[in-house]
Amino acid sequence: MKRILVPIDFSSYSENALLSAVKIAAKGDAHITCLNVVNSPLDWASFSDEKRAQHHELLELEAESKEKLDTFVLEHAISTNPVETLVDIGLPSNKILENAKRLNVDLIVMGAYGKGHQPDKFLGSNLQKVIRQSVCPVLAVKSVVDSSSIRKIAFASIFSPDSKPAYLKLKPLVKFLEASLNFVYVNTPSKNSDSDKAMEAMNSFLVGEHDQIVHKHIFNAPEVEKGILQFSEMNQVGIIAIASSDRKAARSYQIGVTDTVLYKSDIPVLSVNLG
Repeated sequence: MKRILVPIDFSSYSENALLSAVKIAAKGDAHITCLNVVNSPLDWASFSDEKRAQHHELLELEAESKEKLDTFVLEHAISTNPVETLVDIGLPSNKILENAKRLNVDLIVMGAYGKGHQPDKFLGSNLQKVIRQSVCPVLAVKSVVDSSSIRKIAFASIFSPDSKPAYLKLKPLVKFLEASLNFVYVNTPSKNSDSDKAMEAMNSFLVGEHDQIVHKHIFNAPEVEKGILQFSEMNQVGIIAIASSDRKAARSYQIGVTDTVLYKSDIPVLSVNLG
């Protein structure tokens, strides 16, 4: 793992995301890029310098954001790992995804909620868009991760062949954190899966994988989301990783499972898309 992207909107949740990224980066030599997006519907990247000069307010906001972000990082990112700042202009979710791709980041760490969040409201809209479209794993946090507990990761999936790419995306983070990995298959009344078949599905993920020790679990619960949460709480898991997709044809958990688990849990949730 070489680069972590942390979107910053100066909320307490983005502060927790930055502090979490610092702890994760400290496990190795990862670089951290802190990104603040000045919200605008304009296609700023396509504007010439002359056209940009006509938008004085945006230029002033950009300058203010750069100064504010530099100060924010100096106050919070006490790290021996390299930390850089970046300010962009556009729609936040789009710019997060664009910069993640441009910088070839390995992990995005985001606050579960954005600026102006109200209690009991659902997840931040930017987070929802990012976890649905990101090609790299996205770790959503409500509080600062615990350095010791993140060394225990639960990977929840139905372990179909469609879900294998998500596991391959997860492996680098597991190795980077030197974490123990737990496969979790939640068996619900609607599935009523045969335990032998569920174990066979998990074992199929590990064919040719000799460098990773995995603990395999079949957990019975009335609903998938409840099962994931109950298992994670009972086993003091530090990160819940979920293989999911928003493609209905995909044989995997739908992205709504990730949303629900994140909404109901204080444990950091890692969304890993199949694509």
